[in-house]
Amino acid sequence: MLSFATVVLHICFMLAGTLWLAGCFKVSLVEAAPVFICILVTVLYGLAMLHHLSWIDGIAGAALALSAVWILTRKKEQREKIGRMCLEKVSEPSFHTAVILLLVVVLCTSGKVVSWWDDINFWAADVKSLYYLDGFAGKYGNVAPEFGDYPPGGQLIKWWFLHFDPHTFREGLAFAGYYVMNLVFLLPLSGGIKGRNPVIMALMAAALWFFPSIAEVYGYDGFCADLTMACIYGGFLWAVTDRPQRPGAAHLFYYGRLALYLGVMVLVKSIGFVWAVFGLLFLILYQRSVSGRGQRNADRTELDGKTDGCTERHSQTMRARALCLTAGFPLLTGGSWLVFCLLMRRITRTTATAVKYMTTDEYGISGYTREFAVAFLKAFTGSPLHKEKSIAIDLTPLGLYLCVSLLVILFYKMRMLSDKTGRIVLVFSMASGAVFYGIIFLAHITIFATETQYLEPSGMISSIERYGAPFTVGTLLFLAGIWLQRGTRFFAGNRMPRFLQTYGTCVGFILFVALTAGCRVGYHGLIGYRDDVEIRLQERADMIGADETQFLEALRSLPQPLERGGARVCYIRKGDKPRWVNNSYLAYEASPVSVVYRSVNLDDAPTDWMVQEIRASHAGYLYAEETEADAGAVFDEITETGEFACGVLYRIEEEGGLLKLLRVDGR
Repeated sequence: MLSFATVVLHICFMLAGTLWLAGCFKVSLVEAAPVFICILVTVLYGLAMLHHLSWIDGIAGAALALSAVWILTRKKEQREKIGRMCLEKVSEPSFHTAVILLLVVVLCTSGKVVSWWDDINFWAADVKSLYYLDGFAGKYGNVAPEFGDYPPGGQLIKWWFLHFDPHTFREGLAFAGYYVMNLVFLLPLSGGIKGRNPVIMALMAAALWFFPSIAEVYGYDGFCADLTMACIYGGFLWAVTDRPQRPGAAHLFYYGRLALYLGVMVLVKSIGFVWAVFGLLFLILYQRSVSGRGQRNADRTELDGKTDGCTERHSQTMRARALCLTAGFPLLTGGSWLVFCLLMRRITRTTATAVKYMTTDEYGISGYTREFAVAFLKAFTGSPLHKEKSIAIDLTPLGLYLCVSLLVILFYKMRMLSDKTGRIVLVFSMASGAVFYGIIFLAHITIFATETQYLEPSGMISSIERYGAPFTVGTLLFLAGIWLQRGTRFFAGNRMPRFLQTYGTCVGFILFVALTAGCRVGYHGLIGYRDDVEIRLQERADMIGADETQFLEALRSLPQPLERGGARVCYIRKGDKPRWVNNSYLAYEASPVSVVYRSVNLDDAPTDWMVQEIRASHAGYLYAEETEADAGAVFDEITETGEFACGVLYRIEEEGGLLKLLRVDGR
């Protein structure tokens, strides 16, 4: 049951925070919303480090109380001015569109359940751990040992929604948080709505939901972090071009927003640092492309507003400092996470493999390089990015790559981009896409060399679609922002009907999405998934057999509540067959308990060797499943009572350098 008071508290908190940002920096609510979300992620990140995520309720309440006191202590004229500002902001058509979209998405996705393999492996299991532990797991306590250094940015917003129900872990709330995290960076596109036509507003809301499906589908049924990165990256590129001409608070918002976007992006996924580098490069190139006396004057006064008559050299120094601050925040957030992972011994299998590639000769280039290259070229040139047909146009990766080029040239011809800026945008888009597609291919012949499902174009296109989302979806978001912001000049200057003068850019955006999006995928992610919920739950249940059920029952004997840092259990599996798929599903069900698996034939396992394996697992508890082998021959001499039992949980203790097993239930 949702906590009504908590829901109301945080809705008011978000609205008040967004209003404060919009009023202070004179921007729309939809422009302020992603900045608020980035600030919220940063605050939650700090609280999770302290194991006190729930303190956000107190912070929200305190912020609202302080805001109320501040307003009440103002003069009557000031209060009236604040009231008019708030009324003006909430009356914006873009805000109404955002409310429609977010409300519909949150309500419609409340029944979703976890089904995607990557979610079972990490994204869902990890956020479940956050929910129960009220923060990050302690040393060796992360629930997905093979994915330990995956960053938590998107997880924290999911937790924010999950904590609205303090008694039950509800997967639908996690999906609601995931979609809000993504959509909030698309909301500024609705700022292109200049009138109050309810049909246009509803269609724009729908277009924003379907927009990512032009080039990415995994995010509609799973917690795809690459799509979240894509939305932030595209929002960053667009924000770069929204540089104010006037000095003062506008410049603080400009650079502050850019820094927050990059700082959160590197907390969404490890590869985010690559896109952060691309973003910073675009920022530098774009600012160098901007010319004119007015811009130079703005440069001279940025950040302090008091430098009339300063030299051009001083202007460049101030701009360099602002760029350093923009680059410094992602270094702080991303660097702090890496340090935390180092201290908590969190490591990812792919990270370890990549390090070995770079530092040793243990691995080489895949022997299937030619086959990977053929599959990549076939998928890149001939496979649609979404598997189900759109209404009219199914873009392949190459087709979308060329589409981006044509759109930039079109914007230049329509005078939405200046000559120099148009060249910068075109070259940057083409170069960044080519570089990252090259990185994707390189990853397949090195880190993913053993994953032979990518040897076929049908498997390869899934990889290109997912990992290329920051380029495809992000660049399209960037270009859509330019169109919706600057395309009105085209309709205003061609004696168009009044309707098109007002809504022409919105109509163009809606038509583009309608003709190219994977509408069936978007519909299934919002509504159609309900037909499959019971099937997905049954598939998950089928992965939990009698052995796994007995283990989950044994976990009930763990001390409650769990230690703040979590608990790790070494689970001794019968060595008769590989069960790594079952292990992943079991780990999700066991979360927030961390489970590491050892497949052992207890008939011939020496006690000394088994002790070494237990110590290497860094576990605090031991469990061995029922087996026909004589487990006592292995464990009796290290068990406190001298008699070991399978199917029972034991606590692992070190006494004078000797390992001892103590039965948790006390028998």
